[in-house]
Amino acid sequence: MKEIMMNASMTERDEATGATATSYHHTRVVEFAGRTLRARVERDYYINQSFAVAEVLSDQMTWTSLAADAPSNWWHDTPRPSADVHAATALGPLTERLLRRAAEILATPPTTQTISPHVHGAISALLATTYCFDGERRIDPDDIMWAYRHGGALHILEHPDGSVTFTKAHRDDCPFIATAGEHDCDDKCVFPHPADVSQQATQ
Repeated sequence: MKEIMMNASMTERDEATGATATSYHHTRVVEFAGRTLRARVERDYYINQSFAVAEVLSDQMTWTSLAADAPSNWWHDTPRPSADVHAATALGPLTERLLRRAAEILATPPTTQTISPHVHGAISALLATTYCFDGERRIDPDDIMWAYRHGGALHILEHPDGSVTFTKAHRDDCPFIATAGEHDCDDKCVFPHPADVSQQATQ
């Protein structure tokens, strides 16, 4: 793995920082092995409103989460929010670690993706409860592209009680997604309505 990492270096593409009296953030965008990676860290006054995530830009031009670091691992070791905080200095080591982790994941040879029999059964139940017990639904390529461009990414959460949640209603670093449903959403997952997006595009 280290040999792979040495042969493919990161190229810096963008960087953004900011600081207020209640929070500060640092974002880095790099190119690695032909893919675009982004590390985003926000240190809020409250630990449960802070996050650290690494993402890759998909072929559909959406960001997909690759790695995350729980705030409890770094929040206590960073300065309290202030407009005078140098965000890149305070959060730079964390964004670097996140990008390295994401690069290692991308450098790993891909494996065939399969779904468990339990998730397969949940998909069958979703079809049955939506279109009746003998339901059938064909999804066209345009429908798939529309889904990629609107709302959040698809997340499938298997719960200890045997239930399964399929959702596009949450961002990748939402507490509900990050904890596989153990924590509630922080109510910051607001995606624009597709009709509003279309209207803005024509203006």
